[in-house]
Amino acid sequence: MALNKSTLADALAKIFDSKPSSSAEAGLQWAQAYHNYASGAMTSVASLPVNISAGLPILIGAFTGALTAMQAQASAPAMAGGVMVFWQTIAWAGPTAAGATAVPGNFALIPALVAIFSDSGGGSNRDKAGKLADAFDAGARLVVASEAHLVTGVPIIGPIQ
Repeated sequence: MALNKSTLADALAKIFDSKPSSSAEAGLQWAQAYHNYASGAMTSVASLPVNISAGLPILIGAFTGALTAMQAQASAPAMAGGVMVFWQTIAWAGPTAAGATAVPGNFALIPALVAIFSDSGGGSNRDKAGKLADAFDAGARLVVASEAHLVTGVPIIGPIQ
């Protein structure tokens, strides 16, 4: 497993095509799409995010709040903040190591989302979903896990993939 940007883009495009009836419904669907994307993450030593489902309510709240705001300057920080908190809550475990998220990544997510949300130009749902997936993926690839080798205790620090 690994982060799969195209799967996230596909999920977001389907949400846009389905035209959710409310910001709450859209927030839930966006959060589930991001959660499914993040569920594929693993560390450099193949540890997996063992408690990732516990963070879904964080994403739902952040995405719903962001989509309710409907204003780029408010929506982007709400969404990015939720994504960063989500990553901070994750514990990692694998066959050789276990640990936690040390750095939540997503440092440039706010300006990237502001630019995307402010773009009033045309473009297909697929184009918009692709831009969002690019921004989310770039941010997630800056998440860093800090683990300890299960036998030696040697620290292992590196970005997720």
